[in-house]
Amino acid sequence: MIKPGDTVRYLNSVGGGKVTRVDGKIAYVDDNGFETPFQTKELVVVLPAGAEPPAGGAKLMFNQKAFDEGKKKRDTPTLPDKDTTPAPAPAPLPPQPETAHGNRLTISLAFEPSDIKKLSEATFNCVLVNDSNYTLQFFLAARAPEASEWSVIYQGDVQPNELIDLARFDHSSIGRIERVVFQAIAFKTGKEFEIKDPVAVMRKLDLTKFFKVHCFRPGRFFDSPVLEFPLLTDDRFQRQS
Repeated sequence: MIKPGDTVRYLNSVGGGKVTRVDGKIAYVDDNGFETPFQTKELVVVLPAGAEPPAGGAKLMFNQKAFDEGKKKRDTPTLPDKDTTPAPAPAPLPPQPETAHGNRLTISLAFEPSDIKKLSEATFNCVLVNDSNYTLQFFLAARAPEASEWSVIYQGDVQPNELIDLARFDHSSIGRIERVVFQAIAFKTGKEFEIKDPVAVMRKLDLTKFFKVHCFRPGRFFDSPVLEFPLLTDDRFQRQS
């Protein structure tokens, strides 16, 4: 490894000097009063820092062996490892077990409070519930009452019979999602399935429920109290309540 104080020769040209400093893979060489940057792989040490020059004051000779080895490395293309056999693809995941009712889409939004006893100070974790045998590619967008345009809260996939976290809100930000839009396409991977119409649901959330303890309750998907807003039930769009 080249370090400050080493006396070096250039591999690609005539000359050399003493290394004044090293910055990563760049070494700065004092060559007749001029500090010149070189890549460390272009230099060969002929006198390490702190070492005494040859007796008798003989001039340092160019290290031909080092030059030849360096040139060989530069001129030889990098070859791949001998074993070029591609790694086997990972085994496909086993099919997810299906539920008896899961061929009809049931989708909900749920909000989990961080502290049910202090709703005025709590934050709310927004969860998407996919109670179906279908994978959903979806996005959820929202807007405040006074806004005219929508903002995407989350976009991505949710697997069959899965719950995923979408976002977290507090009372200062919950007002920005008074109206939500959920759009999705449903499909199954690696098996036959019935085509579903694209899902597009718009809902107005009753934000006053976020301040009422009795509106939070355990349900079909949660053991802890949550505030749930169904979007679809058995392929049918849910009316607002």
